[in-house]
Amino acid sequence: MTQIVQNLTTKLSSTEFLIQHRKSEKDFTRKRSLTFPRLISFMLNMVNGSVQSELSRFFQVINDSPVTINSVTNAAFCKARKKFSHTAFKSLNTCLIDTFYDSSQVRKWNGHRLLAVDGSIPSLPNAPELFEHFGKARPHSLRPAVRISQLYDIQNKLTIDLQIDPHTTGERAQAVKHLEYTNKDDLIIYDRGYPAVWFYVLHQQKNVNFCARATLDSSKPLKAFLRSGKNDDIVYLPCLDKSRKYCLKEGLSTSPFKIRLIRVTLPSGQVEILMTSLFDKEKYPYEIFKDLYFQRWGVEEDYKIMKSRLTIENFSGISVEAILQDIFAKVLTKNIAAIAIFEGDKLKDKKHKERKYQYRINFTYTLSQLKDNIIRLLICPPAFNLSSLLIANISTVVNAYRPDRKFIRLDKRANRSRAKYNMAYKMLG
Repeated sequence: MTQIVQNLTTKLSSTEFLIQHRKSEKDFTRKRSLTFPRLISFMLNMVNGSVQSELSRFFQVINDSPVTINSVTNAAFCKARKKFSHTAFKSLNTCLIDTFYDSSQVRKWNGHRLLAVDGSIPSLPNAPELFEHFGKARPHSLRPAVRISQLYDIQNKLTIDLQIDPHTTGERAQAVKHLEYTNKDDLIIYDRGYPAVWFYVLHQQKNVNFCARATLDSSKPLKAFLRSGKNDDIVYLPCLDKSRKYCLKEGLSTSPFKIRLIRVTLPSGQVEILMTSLFDKEKYPYEIFKDLYFQRWGVEEDYKIMKSRLTIENFSGISVEAILQDIFAKVLTKNIAAIAIFEGDKLKDKKHKERKYQYRINFTYTLSQLKDNIIRLLICPPAFNLSSLLIANISTVVNAYRPDRKFIRLDKRANRSRAKYNMAYKMLG
């Protein structure tokens, strides 16, 4: 954690970083209260209230004062944010990810970095510029919508890559972009909607493994496997129609694609089929795949954190650039919190090793402790080791984890009067 904070601070204060991400060579050349490092740190501090009140709070922390001595106006902030690109947050996130994987004993599954890809469609403010750029989810929608997709490290709770595109962009197109951020022997879990022969061929080309839930009637080999009653089989999928056209266009093989099929029976009796590139039946017996696929739920939970705890739909501006800045900033803050929890787990495990249940550090509490402290970490570091104190603090606030508990999933459409945010997902103060 300390090394990551140091690297982020060094990058944030470097002239090279400023030059790369400002819009014009004239930007951030005059001495202002809201300098480039301060502007970035302000936006990483989870701006959930009114911009003016958040600015006042920010300068209280900067000046270590119980009241605001000097501040800037909301209009000054809006003017300043136009001078830099959202790519600054993407670059800082890359720095964080690279430092984490270089310096930590990362958690893996059977030697693989276990990843998941999933998308979401946040609603945007009702602004003409956003309608024009992003479009809307349905013809009758009254607000624009954006399609986001993330490549998520399930074991370490990190967003490795985030793609933000107009709503018309397909999930597979975003997933292909994620492959640029994968490594050899990574294992990616996909839900239904992603499987396609050309898509699997791309993974094979990059030596990236996958496990995906299949649509049961999507091809003759799958239907035959379902009728056979087998739990495990290796088949060949023909490269037809759209897959063949794509492969020919990209210079990829159009030969039948070898794939392993796994039958999974849910507690309800419903049967699902998983498609995977993990062929070694001794190292990967079919019994482990039910639990493996269930781990994909981690990326769903991460979207809950983004929407309910970080309130990514609570935007501080109505321009395309403002939307991109807000989302990428909050994802970077979430990653900083995830690394703090990763470090805190070492202390937590020692303290709770004799207890009956497993315990997890409370993510919401961790985010609340980063509020304001993220400013101190990045641009006004105290004399004491703040990151160590934060980690020690968050390691004491834990929740019992009971892996065998199951709940019936309710149809959200059946209860339109429900609260916007669940009790378990309160907004930060």
